[in-house]
Amino acid sequence: MSAYTGGVKITVIDRQPVQVAYLRYTGVLGEPLTRFWRASVAPWLADNGLIDCPRYGVTLDDPRDTAPGKCRYDACVELPAGLRLPDAEETTIAGGRYAVTPFKGTGADIGKSWDEFLGAVRATPGMRLDQQRCPLEHYPRGASYDIRTGVFTCELCLPLTN
Repeated sequence: MSAYTGGVKITVIDRQPVQVAYLRYTGVLGEPLTRFWRASVAPWLADNGLIDCPRYGVTLDDPRDTAPGKCRYDACVELPAGLRLPDAEETTIAGGRYAVTPFKGTGADIGKSWDEFLGAVRATPGMRLDQQRCPLEHYPRGASYDIRTGVFTCELCLPLTN
């Protein structure tokens, strides 16, 4: 199912659960989080040969309800079968129904896109957010990042009830 609500393209998909390793960031979202990906996550992925594996950003706290310096975010990488990383935590990202929209922009732009997407999903009849699962960014294989401009692509994903 695909729909446009308020100019936002929304596609509903079923995601499978995925085993990931992650590095946790706590602090202000937006540009500081982009710096965390560049300075900590990218070298970690490169050191472990995981640069081209699907990646996820999981927001654990709602920035509207949490002090800016206390927002937790997990930068995750999908683990190939049988691989374990000794220097990282592991978890499973829950599967299920998700509303998805594409994103292209910078760390400074993503917050506004999240707000517009959330508003569009809430305004779409028949879509109800699942409060038991966290919103996430999905960076599939081939997701782009321009080091000169800071522009990157990903999918914004909101969990829906079944």
